[in-house]
Amino acid sequence: MSFRVFDPLRDILSLQERMNRLFEESLSRERELPPRERGAAWSPAADVYETAESFVVLVELPGVSEDDVIVSVDGDELRLRGQRRHPGPRPESFARLERSYGPFARDFRFSAEVDPDRVAAEFHDGLLRIEIRKFLGAGGRERE
Repeated sequence: MSFRVFDPLRDILSLQERMNRLFEESLSRERELPPRERGAAWSPAADVYETAESFVVLVELPGVSEDDVIVSVDGDELRLRGQRRHPGPRPESFARLERSYGPFARDFRFSAEVDPDRVAAEFHDGLLRIEIRKFLGAGGRERE
């Protein structure tokens, strides 16, 4: 049997730190989402980078089925919508619940127009990789 020394100051500081983290996370997520995305239950982490020919978006979607993801391109914007479903029946109570479930939404705007007919997506091990080719106008040049 182990004993824990009661230290009220440590417990209060730990509680304050957890509350601060909770408020920071909820406020920062709400502020960074455009108004139409604020109805989403969660927002997956993403990396976006540009090459000479395309834009690449990497999105972390662990526990999300490929069938539950919708990708669309309109002008210079990529829209990603989907849902992470709870695996199996939802328990009455949780000892800890850290993962988010339900709908998600992300929008990405690019610095150049992209070609909606030249989008490639791969979904592997919970990572969605989307490559969108830049629009090539007459003569094979990017549209300005």
